[in-house]
Amino acid sequence: MGIDISFGSVGLSNVVYTSGNTQRSNTLPSAAGGNSSIISVRVKKIILDNSDMKIFQQFGEWNSIGIIFWEAVDKPMPGDTYSESLYALPIFPNIKHYPLINEVVYLLQLTNTNITTDLSSNSYYYFPPLNLWNSQIHNAIPGYDSNPSNDESQRTDYRASFQGEVRQITDNSSEINLGKTFNEVVDIHPLLPYEGDIIYEGRWGNSIRLGSTVKNAYIPNKWSNGSNGINGDPIIIIRNGQSMYDSDSWVPETEDINSDKSSIYLTSNQQLLLFPASTNNFAFAKSTPPTNVGQYEGNQIILNSGRLVLNAKSDSILLLASKIIQLSCNETLGVDAKQIALTANKVYLGSSEGIEGSKIQSVVLGENLNFVLSDIATFFKTLNIAFKTATDSNGAPIASLQSIASDAEMLSNDILNIVNAKNLLSKTVKTI
Repeated sequence: MGIDISFGSVGLSNVVYTSGNTQRSNTLPSAAGGNSSIISVRVKKIILDNSDMKIFQQFGEWNSIGIIFWEAVDKPMPGDTYSESLYALPIFPNIKHYPLINEVVYLLQLTNTNITTDLSSNSYYYFPPLNLWNSQIHNAIPGYDSNPSNDESQRTDYRASFQGEVRQITDNSSEINLGKTFNEVVDIHPLLPYEGDIIYEGRWGNSIRLGSTVKNAYIPNKWSNGSNGINGDPIIIIRNGQSMYDSDSWVPETEDINSDKSSIYLTSNQQLLLFPASTNNFAFAKSTPPTNVGQYEGNQIILNSGRLVLNAKSDSILLLASKIIQLSCNETLGVDAKQIALTANKVYLGSSEGIEGSKIQSVVLGENLNFVLSDIATFFKTLNIAFKTATDSNGAPIASLQSIASDAEMLSNDILNIVNAKNLLSKTVKTI
């Protein structure tokens, strides 16, 4: 068995496998020849907005979004040139997986909108990009020249393998034109698949994994370590922004809930070793706290990111639990509202630690306290009058009572001032 390896797209077109008397070439049929119902072409231009007004209006304005202009892979056009007659529409209406410049797509000739007047009318439609390099970032391959080895900087991105060429960028750059704004991110790793996984990957480290628990995998992951889970327990992982890995960018990696930028995990029986941002749970001194987030093993939904915002723009936010709701942070917990209602058998403010009746004391019923203090003030006023007019059996004033009469009057006035000003009543905290 032999293999002929070249660099660039010449290599792709010239790979020949020989096995016994059988010889097979991967050279694709020419698009111009029309001798195949499915053809492969290279993208030269794509309409994604109205920046090129001439083409935008000519091909249907906003209905032109996604239209590509192509060239045959074996008949490349020089530079950025393209033919307006060689165009194709996206084949899927609901999945917008548009190719980059220089990516290769499959074309089919199928019915178009002129079918009502011409039964033979058809147009080219394209499938998502061909997976030439097995890369989720891009699969572009530029047109070749007579000697692809002349471009040494690009040659270093390729190495030979049995199947053909493998593209692995080692110089932290790509010389392929991919479009106006798209820049290849060379430190984005593909996701490592496990048996049965369905994975959707974007080009920038964003992904959705429909996976499961995988016990004793050759390369372990971070969601299959629980003691209760078994192979096949489902899990969905939505991730945006991957971790920084030490391995080469083409080496597949798995998700890491602690170092990925933003994640949503929908689990069944998995245990996720999440590092909580706050471990404060002093509010549970009088009760049992919930299981630590890194120890819980069961069905749960975890959202983990640098910041979380829950915004109900027209109605309410409801947090409901059959057991415990824990709010914990390292700095300030702020609650702002027109009204705050707390209903519970016991409410601890400030701390729940200590012996009730000494360090932990009951909240006073303010209005009832004011009634009692008002009665005490009236009583002291009555004592003041009685002390001032009190006499002995001979009709002489009693000096000892008169000396404290003014004190009784002063205390009565002080208590009445507090009661009338309601200084002991909170304007915000109410209880029963």
